[in-house]
Amino acid sequence: MKRVLIVIIVGGAAVAGVVAFLRQALPVEMEPASIVTVREYVTDDAKTRLANEYIIDMPVSGTLIRMTLEVGDEVEEGQVVAHIDPYDLKQEIRQIEARIAQKKADVAGVDVAKPKEEDIESAKLHVREKADLLEIASKTRAVIEINYADAERDYNRAKGLLETGAASQSFFDEADMRYRGLSEDRKRTKLEEDAARKALTQAELARERLLNSIDDNEYQRESFEAEIDMLKAQLAMFEDDLGKTKIKSPVSGPVLEKFEEDQRVLLAGSPLLKIGDLESIEIECDILSEEVSRVRVGNMVLISGKALQGRTLEGKVTRIYPSGFMKISSLGVEQQRVRTLIGFNHADAGLRPGTSVDVEIITAEAVDTLAVPDRAVFRHSGGWAVFEVEGGRAKLTPVRVGLRNEDWAQILEGLRPETVIVAELKNDLEDGARVTAHD
Repeated sequence: MKRVLIVIIVGGAAVAGVVAFLRQALPVEMEPASIVTVREYVTDDAKTRLANEYIIDMPVSGTLIRMTLEVGDEVEEGQVVAHIDPYDLKQEIRQIEARIAQKKADVAGVDVAKPKEEDIESAKLHVREKADLLEIASKTRAVIEINYADAERDYNRAKGLLETGAASQSFFDEADMRYRGLSEDRKRTKLEEDAARKALTQAELARERLLNSIDDNEYQRESFEAEIDMLKAQLAMFEDDLGKTKIKSPVSGPVLEKFEEDQRVLLAGSPLLKIGDLESIEIECDILSEEVSRVRVGNMVLISGKALQGRTLEGKVTRIYPSGFMKISSLGVEQQRVRTLIGFNHADAGLRPGTSVDVEIITAEAVDTLAVPDRAVFRHSGGWAVFEVEGGRAKLTPVRVGLRNEDWAQILEGLRPETVIVAELKNDLEDGARVTAHD
């Protein structure tokens, strides 16, 4: 009986010892070091935009017929998007065609024409008038050439500033509108000067015919033919303008802005519509200046967000602007940021301009590398360390860490694959402490 009692006492003490031992073991989350791909990245909010936007303006001065297109409407390349009332131009063309027909009749009847004294005086006066008109046309063209050169320099400067982010779209649009308008004026004044020169030539020929040989009707014939050439030059100018009364879109895409609502008389170069090229859609992201130093053109980008409905697209950094700017965050904090552009295959993405997306720019990558959960590593003695699990105890193990992200930390030295470590630290965990796997 005494022996049984001793056995019971000894057994009870042993059980109590085991229970006490287990109570001292700290339950922790354990996990083996794994072979995974570790990436470092910069994440931020971003939005889509169109790289190419086209301003459609008045190619010639005239009466714009009220446009039926509205903002958001889709247009196709080559589609007529606006009309200029062609009535005045058609009347001008009819008048010139009638004058050409008259001059051709004059050529046919040149052999019976008899020049008179008043014809000679009229011819001299006609030469002076045509010379004055040519001088006016030449001076006008010279002025236009100077203004065009200035507008071209301003346009190139505005374009460069826009590309670097140093100028606004409206500043560029203003320079572009002036450049286009003066370009059309330059063409017009060249045609007017050519027409005036031909008119002077025919007037001089008419005068010479009357002065040198009243009986030589060939001078008269040449005069009529020169006038016909002048009228044909004018006709070509008006026919060219008539062809521009049907204004076509240079690209396919949505109408982004509509500058004119009602029918009205407008000058050449006046803006009418802004059309976006959906084929040029890209992503614009404003990265914190302290993070942009890690980003390079060509870095892979993972694109996600609600608009993609669970899908993740791949893209690449295509451009990093050279200078930064100040931006107020959603929390009201002023931050220095740098604009970055991202290209991607948008064929099946279905994203529209101005859509919010999330971007993850991969700045470094280690494929099939040894890693542990990032929450397992901590600072120790100026370096990094983890708690390795060995014999049921936590062993403080110094490690050399490489790439890190929110999930993983790359281990360059200090651990072997499948080494079990404490995956989530606890404040009361110490070197040598007993640990047990967390249920």
